[in-house]
Amino acid sequence: MGGNTGRIDETAVGNRYGAWFTRGLRGIGMRYVFSRRGLWVINTPYRRILGAAAVTREDRVLDLGCGIGNILIALAEQIDFVRPAAGVDVSPDLIRIGHREIARAGLQDRIGLQVAPATRLPFEDGALDVVLTSHVLKHLDDEALLSCFREVARVLRPGGRFLLWEFDKSPRSALLFWSARLSGLPPPFQLRTSAEFSRVLRSTGFHRVVRFEPGFFLLPPVPRLALLATR
Repeated sequence: MGGNTGRIDETAVGNRYGAWFTRGLRGIGMRYVFSRRGLWVINTPYRRILGAAAVTREDRVLDLGCGIGNILIALAEQIDFVRPAAGVDVSPDLIRIGHREIARAGLQDRIGLQVAPATRLPFEDGALDVVLTSHVLKHLDDEALLSCFREVARVLRPGGRFLLWEFDKSPRSALLFWSARLSGLPPPFQLRTSAEFSRVLRSTGFHRVVRFEPGFFLLPPVPRLALLATR
């Protein structure tokens, strides 16, 4: 099941999100919903999910597909990281807004954002302890997903953790398809099951993959899956 099971252009997806965040009333709404202040709307149980990775202040953390930095801001508010947390997103517009959000929170010395695709991460081998990503992987086609997971495995140290959550591939996810048709959201996407994600994770160097219950999400109220993979 998916909105698009063929080729998905990462850059085009990023450009489309960038346009939504910067234009008119939709932009105002998007900037709120995807900000730290709006986490309760689209990432309602985020504290519970993040707890699965057991992030400590010594961990070097990356948010892959960070958007405007909402998850990183929430983490940095709770954890005094020894080294700045990092975020990458393919959209320059979202990174630009993210810099403003981080400055507004007074965290510009504790979070660094940069433009980069999920398939080419600008970090050295084994440089990170934790990589997390939320509601991003649906915008990667099969080839890009494989490249992304290889990159995550490369930049994580041995024993490093990869935490992901995403819409589940389920008959109950039909609501997502109807909302996409009615609103034009989101861009091309492909939903997958936890078994499909696990298979790709294990093929790219993750030796332990655990699925856990992510909890209730307010919007949209469709099933999610959450996985914690160990390098």
